[in-house]
Amino acid sequence: MMISKTIGTVSAITVFLGLAGASYAGDACKNVKFQFINNRDKTIVITSVDYHNDVSVNNPRHEKIYDPVVERCYAGVTCHTVGDNLTDAEGENLTNFVFYFNEYDSNGIKIDKEWKTQPKIPDDKRCTANRTYGDSKTNPWTID
Repeated sequence: MMISKTIGTVSAITVFLGLAGASYAGDACKNVKFQFINNRDKTIVITSVDYHNDVSVNNPRHEKIYDPVVERCYAGVTCHTVGDNLTDAEGENLTNFVFYFNEYDSNGIKIDKEWKTQPKIPDDKRCTANRTYGDSKTNPWTID
């Protein structure tokens, strides 16, 4: 009788710990923002981002981050995106961020070409809720 209670207790603890770990793995990293300096001579809008998750076999990940009204970034200005949820990224190390963007002419008309940046590597790779990537004082991200 004592052995079966012990086995039952150990089994329950094992299942509980397994479920606790499972709830963390696969969680979205919520409200992630990206900050950058627009070094181009035109207004830009970031439309999406690719990034690598150090523990994922599905790299690169691709996320749309598009709001053309709120997220226009004028030439020479430091801007940030509004905030997005990155799939399966909470607590994970993310790197090699590549931003896709469009340019707009002086009349606000989208120029018919999509551009992309070189990969951006953050000083601190770990993704946590409400995180802003690219806001480093020593290594700020630029869109050139």
